[in-house]
Amino acid sequence: MVYAAIGGMQLKRRLGWFTIIMPTMRVLKAAKKADDCVHAVTFKDGDVFFAVSVWDDISRMQDFAKGGLHGTLTNVAMDEMAMFYNHTQAFDAVPSRADMVAAWKAAIAERDGRGTVGVYSA
Repeated sequence: MVYAAIGGMQLKRRLGWFTIIMPTMRVLKAAKKADDCVHAVTFKDGDVFFAVSVWDDISRMQDFAKGGLHGTLTNVAMDEMAMFYNHTQAFDAVPSRADMVAAWKAAIAERDGRGTVGVYSA
């Protein structure tokens, strides 16, 4: 069993690419080096940017999310996003991108589109 942290975001402005997406790529590069992280990727599906890390140990995933580069980016990025929601889900193996997107969309649909920040617009 692995645990995927699937963050989906819609940007307020195109400049968000530089203030959020590029730093997110650095965060995921650091995640790849962390103990128990088995996969980390950023990609775009429609107008939603995804940042996903997959872990063998959920407590290590949570520790990584609270500190270092990830913690710093989280504090800065919320003001730059039109919408953001992070969903954590267990999978039997590293999920495909399609499975990641489907899990995230199902989770946000259960919240009536309300993210941690903003509302998802498909």
